[in-house]
Amino acid sequence: MTRPRLKDVAWLFFRVGNTTFGGGNPTIAVLQREFFERHWLSQEKFAIAFGLGRVTPGTNLLAFCAAAGWYLVGLAGAITAVMVITIPSSILVIWLTGVYDAGVKHPLGLSIISAIIAAAVGTMMGAAVLLVRSGLSKQNWIKPLLIAIAAFVLARLFAVPPLVVIGLAAVVGFFWVEA
Repeated sequence: MTRPRLKDVAWLFFRVGNTTFGGGNPTIAVLQREFFERHWLSQEKFAIAFGLGRVTPGTNLLAFCAAAGWYLVGLAGAITAVMVITIPSSILVIWLTGVYDAGVKHPLGLSIISAIIAAAVGTMMGAAVLLVRSGLSKQNWIKPLLIAIAAFVLARLFAVPPLVVIGLAAVVGFFWVEA
């Protein structure tokens, strides 16, 4: 394995962390490819960093970056990886929050924000329908449909926390065995 310079590690985490969208898993996948192509990290150390990132509380991506940075350059690498991957996106969130605050004060901005929110909600509903539909079949459609409706009612009408709803659905799914 090649030991990289700290500035090269910083540039890689900055570039990948600020150009990969879709959450931690796509970012980790791109970093994996980069580590292996550059011979910076062995598969074993990558697997350990990935596993540690999964078992630690909080954001898996940040824990993974800290572990990978540690393996690459030590403590300076761990700190650099976490800072470089979080500071630019944090600045972007602050900027977007300011844009949102300015936008809600103008009719056109409010209209644009409303359309974006509607699109996000529609996308989430579409994903939910796809997830429920994947569990449906001609022989097995009542159980997933009723669980989905009950989950919606519990969450929306009775304000039951999401983890409780998921836990209840798991218990119902475990005990509701169809013949």
